Amino acid sequence: MLERIERGDLWEHAQPDEAIERAASDVLGRSPSWSPEVDIWGHDDETCLTMVREGGRVVEVLLRVDLRSVQRANLVRLLDGLQQARVLLIDEARQLHEPTLPAVLHALKTSRAWRYVQDPRAFIASLSDPEGRD
Repeated sequence: MLERIERGDLWEHAQPDEAIERAASDVLGRSPSWSPEVDIWGHDDETCLTMVREGGRVVEVLLRVDLRSVQRANLVRLLDGLQQARVLLIDEARQLHEPTLPAVLHALKTSRAWRYVQDPRAFIASLSDPEGRD
């Protein structure tokens, strides 16, 4: 983990390298989109990469990793492509991570989704924690 990043336009000063699109196409395959400004690779209910544009400019890139369906070799290939594009990943807690398998697995294992899968009752109980610890 590198550091925490605050909200803002993450693509304000740079646009993603086409290596991201190549890697996503090679590993996940392109999928139909509901909008001309949204590109999707993979399936939105499984592992997928979504790139959102406004006025032709990328404003958001989302990577969803579904551990139920992703194959380790494909995840490594996708992460290699993201490394070639020289990007960092930001998890739900706004922490930065290198696009490597150990970093992604760490982020996944500290995610809310992972906690839910491990113990749904405890996770749901934590949502009503008066201390706000979630």
